Amino acid sequence: MIHKIVRSTLHSTLVLLTCLGGITISLPAIAPVSLPVTTKNHHFQVKKIAQTITVKVLSEGFLGTGIIIQKQANQTQNNPTQNQQINYIYTVITNNHVIDFVDTPYQIQTPDGVIYNATRIENDKLENYDLGILQFTTNQTYQIAKFGKSAQLNIEDEIFVGGFVGEKGEMIFSHGRLSLVLAKPLEGGYQIGYTNDIQKGMSGGAVLNVQGEVVGINGLHKNPLWEAPDFYFDGSKPEAPLQEKITRSSWGIPIETLILISNHRDTENTEEDD
Repeated sequence: MIHKIVRSTLHSTLVLLTCLGGITISLPAIAPVSLPVTTKNHHFQVKKIAQTITVKVLSEGFLGTGIIIQKQANQTQNNPTQNQQINYIYTVITNNHVIDFVDTPYQIQTPDGVIYNATRIENDKLENYDLGILQFTTNQTYQIAKFGKSAQLNIEDEIFVGGFVGEKGEMIFSHGRLSLVLAKPLEGGYQIGYTNDIQKGMSGGAVLNVQGEVVGINGLHKNPLWEAPDFYFDGSKPEAPLQEKITRSSWGIPIETLILISNHRDTENTEEDD
């Protein structure tokens, strides 16, 4: 049922409304900017896109990876003067297991190496999904992700995943193929499987198609030693032959799931600028 609803909402835009100190957060399903991708050098171009939208999630140390998905003007900045720079609120999506059970303040390290204090945005609609939202504020300009449609992917399509493996480590860019699309999601909302090699720390990173569009949020690596994804979201278990295939794949949450579990409107929403 969830799978059918996901497919029926592909043309909807995402508006996730929560309030933090009187600020309303609006997450667009389609961001306005993406980098060009050509057949000849699409690996390089997709990697370049991943590098611009991928951030490190920190606390007292490295926690994991996140994706910049929205930029909006800070509405609390009343009537800035001509020479005053406008502050922007950036929204980052990551996995809940990356930021859960953390007592110290969150931080985001952007692609230019700058570290910002971040705030976790609580949302009841994300309960039971392995998704978490952080926000940070700055007057600097950063690229935001463009969303694609995971339901348009076919088995054996190329899949790219970007993420970090440590606070000082460089971003890892993994290439693979789509291996499985489940009729209903696993626990946490995982539904798209791929052959990519995923390392610890890459959780919360972008799953991208050949156009450099985010089609999912990475969160589970293949062949785990323990805690294999062996239950569906509804509590039932996959049949043994399918379970073996599930274990051999890495997993991401479709971007449509974020759309589905959030409030949405029929009008297109874009990033807010000056």
